[in-house]
Amino acid sequence: MTIRMLIVDDEPIICQGLRETIAWDTIDVEVAGEAYDGLEALQFAAKEPIDLVLTDINMDGMDGLELAKTLKERMPHIRIIILSGYDDFEYARRALRLGIEDYLLKPVDIEELMAMVQRIGQEIVLEAEQAHKRKQELQLKWFSELIQGGGTIQKDTDIPSFISRDVHSFRFIASQITDYAGWAEHASEELRRSARSQWEAAVAAALKSCDQEVISFFHHPNLLLTLCMGTYQVSGVDLTVALSEAQGQMSDCPRLHFGISSGYASLKQLYASYTEAMSVLQLDAIPGFGSFRFYDEEQVLKRRPQQFAPLELEKQLMQVLFYGSYEELDEVIEKIMQELREQGYLLKEILQAIKELSIILQRKLRTNGIDLTRHTDLFNAHEIDLLVHNSSRALESLLRRELWSMFSIIHSTLEGKHHWITERVITYIDSRHTTDLKASEVAAWLKITPNYFSIIFKQNFGKGFAEYLNEVRINHAKAMLVETEERVFEIAEKVGYREYKYFCSIFKTYTGITPTQYRKLAVAPSGSPGALAMRKR
Repeated sequence: MTIRMLIVDDEPIICQGLRETIAWDTIDVEVAGEAYDGLEALQFAAKEPIDLVLTDINMDGMDGLELAKTLKERMPHIRIIILSGYDDFEYARRALRLGIEDYLLKPVDIEELMAMVQRIGQEIVLEAEQAHKRKQELQLKWFSELIQGGGTIQKDTDIPSFISRDVHSFRFIASQITDYAGWAEHASEELRRSARSQWEAAVAAALKSCDQEVISFFHHPNLLLTLCMGTYQVSGVDLTVALSEAQGQMSDCPRLHFGISSGYASLKQLYASYTEAMSVLQLDAIPGFGSFRFYDEEQVLKRRPQQFAPLELEKQLMQVLFYGSYEELDEVIEKIMQELREQGYLLKEILQAIKELSIILQRKLRTNGIDLTRHTDLFNAHEIDLLVHNSSRALESLLRRELWSMFSIIHSTLEGKHHWITERVITYIDSRHTTDLKASEVAAWLKITPNYFSIIFKQNFGKGFAEYLNEVRINHAKAMLVETEERVFEIAEKVGYREYKYFCSIFKTYTGITPTQYRKLAVAPSGSPGALAMRKR
C-alpha cells in the first residue's frame, strides 16, 4: 500500500524542496500534492484521498495548528506531522492537546523525518488492514446469518452500513472450480490458496469493470459468493464477457463455472437471489451447460427427470460383481452415470440415487453370505461434500471406488470357499442324483440362501446347477448303457428321470445321439467297448 502525502507550507520553495530532495518512493510514499496555506490544504483533502499531511505550523491565513484542528474534526483518519521553526513549548503543548504527537523542529533532519513518515506509514497500513479485516468479518457475519437462516431484509434499517444506499440493481454470483476434487487432489495447499486469491481478485476486477460494487467471500474453499451491486442493471452478455476475460488471466486457477441469479432492484430479494445462483451452479451434471449459467425459472420448472430405478440395475451389477472383470464393472458404472446425466439429474440427485443403489447391493450381498465388515460404506457412512465432488465425473469416481471395494471383497470371499464348496457339493449331488434333487435342497444342506448357492455354484463349476446335475445323470446313464443290459427306460428312471422322452431328449443334447444309438456304438461285436471313443463328448 502506497501512502499519499500532502505537503503544506506558505513558502513554495520549501514545498518543492521537501518534495524533490527526499526519496519518498523508497519508503512507499507518494507526494499527492502541495498547498500553501491551511484553507488550500483542506480544499485539496476534500477532493483527493490523503493519508498524511506534512505541514508547517506558522503560515499566513490558516496556520498549521488550525489546519490540524479542522482535519481532526472533519477527516480524523488523516495523520498529521507538524514542522516548526519555533522552539516554543506553547506550540508543542497545543499540538499535543490536538492529539498530534508527531512534531519536528526546523531545520528538519531528513533521516529523522523519513523515519517518522515511514513509521506513520506502517501504522496507517496496519490500521487499514485491521479496518478491512473488521469490515470483512462484519460482511461475512451478516451474509452467513442471512444465508443460513434464510433471512430477508424487511426495511432500510436492516441494510448494513457497508452497502451503499445508491444501489438500484444487484444480483448474486456463485462460482466454483470445475471438477474441484480432481484438481485439489494434486494441488498443494499453497497452490490452492494462490488460486483462491487470484480467483477472488479476478472476479472482483471483472465486475468493477462493469461499474459494479462488489462484496465477496469464500463460503467454502470451493465456493466464492459475490454480491454485485450498481446504479443500473448490467446485461448478461457484458457479465459473461467480463468474467470470461478474467478467467483467461488466472494462471493458478483452473476453469471456473458460475451460477448467476436474476437481476433484482430491491435488496429485499437478496436471499432469493442467493438461492437462484446456487441452484444453477448445480447444473454441471447436465450435458449442454457452459461455464456461465443464468437462472431461468422456466427451464427449472421444465426439468422433470425420470424416477431412477436401482432395482433394474441390481441383477446386472450382481452378475458383473460375481462373474465379471474390473473392465466390465467399469462399463456398467459408465452406463449408470450416463443414464443419470441424460435424464437431467442434478448432483444431489445423482448422489441420492447412488446411495440407494449402494444400500440395495450391500443388503443383497449380506443376504448371500458375503461379509462386508471390511467395506467402508463410502456413501452412507460418510458425508459427501458436493462442493468438493462438484461434478458427475467426481461422483462417478466415488461410485467406482465403492463398487471396486465390493468386487474385491466378493472375490476374496469366493476364493476362500472354493475348496469346501466343490468337495461337499460333488459328494452330495453324486449320492442323490437319482432323486428329484433341487438346488434349494443343496443350499439348505449347506446352510446358505438359494440365491447365494446359485452364485457360488456357478463361480466354482462354471455352469448352472441344472446343467451340472444333467451331466452327472447322463454320465451315469452312459456307464449303465455300456455295462448292463437294462432297458433304456429303466436306466432313465434309475439315474433320476421320471419321463422317458425327456431323458432321451437330454441324452441327445449332451451326446449328439439317442441312448439306443449310444449303446450300439459303445458295444463292439465281441462285447467289448468299440466306437464309443469316436462319439464321446
